[in-house]
Amino acid sequence: MKYYFIGISGVSMSALAVLLKSKGNYVSGSDLNLNCKILQKNNIKIFYQENVKEMSMADIVIVSSAIKSDNLDLINAKIMHKKIITRGELLGKIANSYEKVIAISGSHGKTTTTALIYNILKNAGEKPTLHLGGELCEEKSNVVIGDSKYFVTEACEYCDNFLYLYPYIGVVTNIEKEHMDYFKTFENEKKSFEKFKKQCKIVVDEDRKFCAKNIRYDKNGKLCFNIFYNYKKCLSLKMNICEEVNVINCIYAYRVCKLLNLPDCVIKKGMESFKGVKRRFEKVECKYFSEVILDYAHHPTEIKNTLQTCQKKFKNKKVVYIFQPHTYSRTKALLKEFVNVFENVDNLILFKTFPARENLLDGVDAKVLSEKINNSIYCKNLKDLMITLFTKYKKDYVLVFIGAGDLPEILYKNNFIFNKN
Repeated sequence: MKYYFIGISGVSMSALAVLLKSKGNYVSGSDLNLNCKILQKNNIKIFYQENVKEMSMADIVIVSSAIKSDNLDLINAKIMHKKIITRGELLGKIANSYEKVIAISGSHGKTTTTALIYNILKNAGEKPTLHLGGELCEEKSNVVIGDSKYFVTEACEYCDNFLYLYPYIGVVTNIEKEHMDYFKTFENEKKSFEKFKKQCKIVVDEDRKFCAKNIRYDKNGKLCFNIFYNYKKCLSLKMNICEEVNVINCIYAYRVCKLLNLPDCVIKKGMESFKGVKRRFEKVECKYFSEVILDYAHHPTEIKNTLQTCQKKFKNKKVVYIFQPHTYSRTKALLKEFVNVFENVDNLILFKTFPARENLLDGVDAKVLSEKINNSIYCKNLKDLMITLFTKYKKDYVLVFIGAGDLPEILYKNNFIFNKN
């Protein structure tokens, strides 16, 4: 089969493209981003915007939820009467070929929880296939090709994409007001999650019988805690990932792996060897400032957790927070919450909004948000940001870049940050 992806460089789309190619299919696609490493590594062709000739050879065209109706490739696919399916439909079709699908949904924490479950299964001697909405630090990939037994996947609720999945185990980490450009109301969002749960053979969601105690950081900055069930200690952990919000992610991963009959010693090894996901409180190198952290938090609740972690880890250091809002509609829908979470933050910089699939008419931008937060600074481009950082702050400051946008890529491209490995 020949597949053509519209928006192929997206984190989920690129993973699905690699999965299809691994099964012997011909895969190509278009995107504004031509520098997707996972596609380049797998020799999958990326075309800038439209490519009529390439699409004409395709049996099936895959379209991302981020693609608008006026996209030229999409228009051409319709003119050619190509079979067009969504990213969510494709994910569901791929998942159906596996014996046991483990799908992790929720407003927050699903990427790390998905990656943790994969790492535990890998350490248990299994060969799980992974589809992730982020890049594993160890594998340096958002997809891992395994055997046909376990398919571990992130299950995104946007546009009800997770409703194409019928998991053996489905996880719902939490539900908060999110993606209002699609759901319109929180009630609609909650109804979608209820539909997802009904499609799962086993549901893992909130269970107050599970908890964590003795949460602390050791002298090396590792997050340590104990998992309890019904007041009985199950596991003591010393993690490489440091954010306290990961405690609940570990509990969900533990519960899933116990349902898969894995022993505690195997789960412990899989968790403690986990090296994390990129841009989840990831430390990177910078020759201009003492420490730089990249964090994907883009919802007020996630940002609150990031700020709390910083207050504990950097309590004796000065910190500058640089936030890039992700989409205009999210900023508009959660404007009050964004203002509240940042209102008492010193040294706050707002960088221009990452629009993703939107235009400014869809909501509110970073400049308006900055105007509502006392003492914050708005930077409209990289030049403004660099001038602000180098004139206002000294080398001993810690920089924390928050958001799901393209600012980290811009910083890498301009050699402001880099990785040792």
